[in-house]
Amino acid sequence: MSQIEGSAVHDIRDLVAATLKTDTDIPSVVVPDGFDIKSLESLQIAPSRIRQTTNLISPGSLIAYIQRFRDARSVVFADKTQTKIVAVLDFHQDADNPHWGMHKAVYDCPFSDDWKAWIGFDGRKMNQIDFAEFLENNIQNVAPISDNYKGPSGTDLLEMVLAFQETRKVEFKSVKRLQDGTCQFQYSDDKSGSGNTQIPEKISLAIAPFHNGAPYQIDARIRYRLRDGQLVLWYELIEPKKIIEHAFQEIVADMENQLGDELPIYEGSI
Repeated sequence: MSQIEGSAVHDIRDLVAATLKTDTDIPSVVVPDGFDIKSLESLQIAPSRIRQTTNLISPGSLIAYIQRFRDARSVVFADKTQTKIVAVLDFHQDADNPHWGMHKAVYDCPFSDDWKAWIGFDGRKMNQIDFAEFLENNIQNVAPISDNYKGPSGTDLLEMVLAFQETRKVEFKSVKRLQDGTCQFQYSDDKSGSGNTQIPEKISLAIAPFHNGAPYQIDARIRYRLRDGQLVLWYELIEPKKIIEHAFQEIVADMENQLGDELPIYEGSI
């Protein structure tokens, strides 16, 4: 091979190598067809970094988890539209120090059973028997008498509910609003004659929106429809979304107090 031919071969080699070269600090390797690269990290005593998403079911557990693993990279994202809080323990420290963000703790604010029960029947029309049974089964959620709620108490409401359950086969005639804020339903019965029963126009509930969370007072209007002797009843919760938003903001505010100013909490999602 002449010197010129040898030089040409070297030039071709250098050109091929240049096309395969990656101009970056990221480690890379060219792998022939039919081969792949296997990581040996699983054979190490410990992993190179934490790859973990942990789901917590209470704000206290989320805070405790963050306190255990937090460092200068840690941040929290609070998304009020989804009532979800995500802590990224290994987030980008700054523009010059990016990180993988693979260690997360999630609290998605699961709703309590009581909240799901009342939301599930919100606006659902029922006959007087089904309505009375629902109230009886959830009577423990009626708020106690206080400066913010004048009644009826759970005991008083239960008495009204039990009276309603005795009207299974009656024909309702009319409705009258009383001065004490209750509606009186007049009915007739072929066996016992006429009578009346009553129920309040509005009640207040004390319910924790989130599982293991603090209870909040939420009002409910009781609605009715009387047609052809048949009574239909339902309730409408008053601004339940505002209760959720307020409860969520209280959780975020408590996290800010306990985690301190050094750990940023951003409004948003990731």
